[in-house]
Amino acid sequence: MSATAATTAAAIAVRAAGTLVELDSEQFSKIATRLQQENGALIIHGQTGFRQKKDTYLVGNQGVILYCKNSGVLASLKVDVEAKSLSLLL
Repeated sequence: MSATAATTAAAIAVRAAGTLVELDSEQFSKIATRLQQENGALIIHGQTGFRQKKDTYLVGNQGVILYCKNSGVLASLKVDVEAKSLSLLL
């Protein structure tokens, strides 16, 4: 694939999925809880990784997808969706 084709494909993917922003556990928990309470945002949980599985949490807001990879569960979050399969294209 040429550099131009790769750039175009990446731009299309960003428009379709939004911008992905990785946060640490504490930041994600604060923001996701606020978005859930104020806007009714859905918090999605799934596992990512091949050899070492990590819990991954996502929440969307205004075209931006915030996510957090965590080896342990964020107990304070009320998860709305348990994903059977979860893939992040980074």
